[in-house]
Amino acid sequence: LSAASEMSIATLRERAPLAFDRAERFKAAGFRLALVGGPVRDSLLGRLGNDLDFTTDARPDDSKKILKKWGEETWDIGAKFGTIGAKKSGVTFEVTTYRSDSYESDSRKPDVDFGDNIAGDLARRDFTVNAMAIELTTDTPEFIDPHNGVTDLLHKTLRTPISPEISFSDDP
Repeated sequence: LSAASEMSIATLRERAPLAFDRAERFKAAGFRLALVGGPVRDSLLGRLGNDLDFTTDARPDDSKKILKKWGEETWDIGAKFGTIGAKKSGVTFEVTTYRSDSYESDSRKPDVDFGDNIAGDLARRDFTVNAMAIELTTDTPEFIDPHNGVTDLLHKTLRTPISPEISFSDDP
């Protein structure tokens, strides 16, 4: 895991150094910020793109305040679901408050509950290879992989972080 985490963090530093600048702004405001999901997987594969997803303990209004001071443009179209977006230097950053989703059986619109930790947020992801994060507001970036996504990525295996029956039945 340490070699994978070092590679992922190095890729992030090389291709998206603004992520660390933004993390400092969240940290200064008293919040945590982590790169999460597909961008973490892609950083391990050496193909990090220009659309980065982050998760935080900041509520949407707090994220919006921080991003308005930092980004060249911001949007809050997803604020109801905890997501605030910003663009800077051609890179799109979306920040979503830690959350858990639940769905009514006849709806594709989730009920969103905001959470207080990254573990619950990662457990709601579709697959283990997307349930990894890089915490950027600690003294040293921390690679988080509670569901063994790196191992699954190496073995080219798709598994869900929680029971597949629960994971797939909650999203019609």
